[in-house]
Amino acid sequence: MPSIEKLNNVQHADLRVIREFGANYGDNVMLVPVYPNEFRGLQSCYPLLFFKDSESGSLHPVALLGFEEGENLFLDGGSWDAPYIPLMMQRGPLMIGFESKDGSDKPAPVVAVDMAHAKVSTTQGEPLFLEHGGYSEYLDRLTAIMEAIHEGHALAETFTSTLASLDLITSCDLEITLDSGAKHQLAGFYMINDEALLALDNKGLQTLASQGLLPATYLMFASQSQLQSLIRRKTGGV
Repeated sequence: MPSIEKLNNVQHADLRVIREFGANYGDNVMLVPVYPNEFRGLQSCYPLLFFKDSESGSLHPVALLGFEEGENLFLDGGSWDAPYIPLMMQRGPLMIGFESKDGSDKPAPVVAVDMAHAKVSTTQGEPLFLEHGGYSEYLDRLTAIMEAIHEGHALAETFTSTLASLDLITSCDLEITLDSGAKHQLAGFYMINDEALLALDNKGLQTLASQGLLPATYLMFASQSQLQSLIRRKTGGV
């Protein structure tokens, strides 16, 4: 069970975060939520798709990391085998929380930590605070990552709803056949409709451009070629 606490330099003075990756740290996931403000780094490493939330029915951009539950083909010992690591995997046990402040109707964002997370430690990993209570260089970097995630949430909603309004999203239930003959079916996924994107008229292009979404759209479209790279990882190829 998660145990979320607001991060502070008194209660958490000795807190450290393990920077390694592995199944024992909960990193063995087949997909991870991603955001348009990181697509430039993501698109050369991962297939970027949309995944439908089974409860809300809403679509969210994700990076595909494997072909079955509990499979992350980018884990390599204690390292991550790709030039770019998705923001949600970089943040570890830290997150953005919200608290109400006197005189304000709008909750303010605060840095929080899941004390039950496997990467939380007091004996190993990177310290979050300096000896006299200031942020460590590592915590500064994590804070910037969480700010990017916070901004990315709203951007992802706008990105998805705008593409849907232009009929640029299509279902793509995938059946992957490996060299061994084994088949993996991936249901619930959606991708950018390449034919609709190539046929988009000036009004549609202007809609994307005016909201700053045109680069992200083409980056996501280009990332679909990484499906073959992911299959090669699965089969042990280069």
